[in-house]
Amino acid sequence: MQKTLGEVMTVDLVTLKLNDTLRLADDLMSLAKLRHFPVLDEGKVVGLAHQADLLLASIRSLVQHPGDAPRDSLGMVAVKEVMRPAIMVPTQMTIQDAARIMVEKKIESLLVLEGERLVGLVSRTDLLREIAQP
Repeated sequence: MQKTLGEVMTVDLVTLKLNDTLRLADDLMSLAKLRHFPVLDEGKVVGLAHQADLLLASIRSLVQHPGDAPRDSLGMVAVKEVMRPAIMVPTQMTIQDAARIMVEKKIESLLVLEGERLVGLVSRTDLLREIAQP
């Protein structure tokens, strides 16, 4: 029997809000060692912020505000300016189907829903870890 995302997903999610700043996202990445952040607006998923997106936006912000300290420039950019649309899938999806979607869409992670409710996130690393198990 094939495993489902509900069996392998990360359930302890750290989320961001639309108007949170890149400084907060940077702090969370450093402290929690996370790379993917679902973005919520009034409890509903509206996007996904990934470490690479945040890094590029940080560099852009530094270029646009050259006289500011790096941490100050991060505080001027909202997450909503750098997030991307999230691809959401159900908990019962197989890990093989999830891997196929990630490869086809060239993405790093999927948000996992149970009905309308965000219940987890599955990353390429999660899938590789699962596939590599004997």
